[in-house]
Amino acid sequence: MDHPSSSLPGLRLFCQVAVGLLLLYAGGQKLFVSGVVQFMSDVEKFQILPASLVPMVAYLMPWWEVATGLCLMLDVMRKGALFSALLMTLFFCGVIGWAWHRGLDISCGCFGKSDATIHYPKKSVELLLQLAALIFAASGPVLVWREMDSAARDASRKNS
Repeated sequence: MDHPSSSLPGLRLFCQVAVGLLLLYAGGQKLFVSGVVQFMSDVEKFQILPASLVPMVAYLMPWWEVATGLCLMLDVMRKGALFSALLMTLFFCGVIGWAWHRGLDISCGCFGKSDATIHYPKKSVELLLQLAALIFAASGPVLVWREMDSAARDASRKNS
């Protein structure tokens, strides 16, 4: 019979690939569907950055998402990709929180052009789930080790 910990690496990889797909899709939409000019307009509406930095962020962010997403999906440079995705997700949480606090009625531009305005509670839950998946993906091996260590201690107690 499989030990419960044997499914944890698979679940960790699933979370990692799922976030990778999400980032790849988001970046790809901005780059190849709606375009960087549209994303630049969306970034500007958040009123966070000075106008001189908006083009740089609008051009770099989608490529960052695509590169990080690919690394997560292919399990390449795993620690760096997870760290990158975590930074991005925390940044997105901050930006969405800022816009919500300011009461901005805008489209987030997360997945390219959209006429729908941000539904802040829903977007917050989505980002928190993304954050939870990343934390689990990053700590999966730690959880397996702890479970194996706990099982070893239980077995040792039974043998004593």
